[in-house]
Amino acid sequence: MHRLWLLITTLIFTLFMVNHALAQESTEDLIAQAVTASEKGELKQARSLLLEAVAQSPDSSLAYTRLGGVQLLQQEYGPGIESFQQAIMLDKGNADAFIGLSLAYLHQGRHALAREALKEASKLGTAKQQEIDKVLVWLDQRDTEMTH
Repeated sequence: MHRLWLLITTLIFTLFMVNHALAQESTEDLIAQAVTASEKGELKQARSLLLEAVAQSPDSSLAYTRLGGVQLLQQEYGPGIESFQQAIMLDKGNADAFIGLSLAYLHQGRHALAREALKEASKLGTAKQQEIDKVLVWLDQRDTEMTH
């Protein structure tokens, strides 16, 4: 009886691991399809695919980051901020999510929050450092002009 229980437990664990691996592969496929749709300008399709990816893998920082990006393109800044914040909660080292968050804040006119998000992205060391620096300089100039 003990061996049967051990066999059943092992089988259940194996099935769980296979399902988890398939879900991960499927999530990556959904994200890739969404990126392709987004590049074609099919934002509704991309959003739908990313919502499916998030539902399938709620622990995927990348899925939330991509969803936030599509929401920005659709000018859905509030939902975009929520998606980027979720991505950051899942992966504090996700520089792209901090950059996306800053863009959403900029579109809402929330410049101080945008600056803080860019500073966090900058601390993480990103290939987009030059772009970050340009926006930070623009924000500094804007603040200087506003105080004069």
